[in-house]
Amino acid sequence: MSMKKSMIVALGLMAGTVSAQDGLVMVDQGAVYSEAMTEATLEVALASSYVWRGQVLNNDAVIQPQITLAQYGFSLNMWMNYDIGSNRNGVQRDVSEFDFSIAYSLPMDINQMAIDVGLVNYNFPANGTYNTDGLTEGNKSTTEAYLSATFLSFKDLFIPSVTLFGDFEEVEGTYVLFDVFVPYELSEYVGLAAGVTAGYGNTKYNDVYWTADGTGDFEGEFSDYSLYATASYEVSDRLTAGVTLNYSMLNGDSFKNGATAAGYEADDKVWGSLNVAYDF
Repeated sequence: MSMKKSMIVALGLMAGTVSAQDGLVMVDQGAVYSEAMTEATLEVALASSYVWRGQVLNNDAVIQPQITLAQYGFSLNMWMNYDIGSNRNGVQRDVSEFDFSIAYSLPMDINQMAIDVGLVNYNFPANGTYNTDGLTEGNKSTTEAYLSATFLSFKDLFIPSVTLFGDFEEVEGTYVLFDVFVPYELSEYVGLAAGVTAGYGNTKYNDVYWTADGTGDFEGEFSDYSLYATASYEVSDRLTAGVTLNYSMLNGDSFKNGATAAGYEADDKVWGSLNVAYDF
């Protein structure tokens, strides 16, 4: 995408969401960008909670570092979550997740639309008190493929995108993330953005992630929504700092009850993060 994004939430490949913009894979957690992308970007985020697709995996503070290598439209990303406080699986002062992703930005311009494709491999070390997110015992990882379309016709006013995630390993479900945000460049060095997201899971996806044992009677429907605001400051040509505020909410009592059954640590959640990114 040939434009500056001061900060992008995702969500968020995600680690969740996948956001693959500017040829850089971002894992659902949101990343800080400076205007001139280099071949390597190192980012560290300190977040008040770990929330992924409406699931509050840790109500306490976490540290989330990541590194991305990007060139010729391809990007490789490694992302990690370190729990400072105890997460829902009892992990504390340890790594509870590390993800690998690869993405490709298609070299085409179709009616002001950017297309990205990629893979995300999620890994959960066996250091918790019980199994993670419906994955079968002994299988602490799963993989998603994704396709993302970002619409740039009105990029000076708002930027909508839609990303389809398909898990083809353990979960075998589908999740669709809809995102619309409004960018605003306050100055040459300060960028602002505010947006809203909505997440839709099919029957299989919702049954796995919103029940205690990975089986249930959910239908395909919207599971979660979020509001977010970001601000970033370009400290130098290579260093960018940012802050993000998020409000995540679930779609009705069935998902709130599912969150309790699955062991998530909250229903609706306000959380924020401080991010620092350095381009090599």
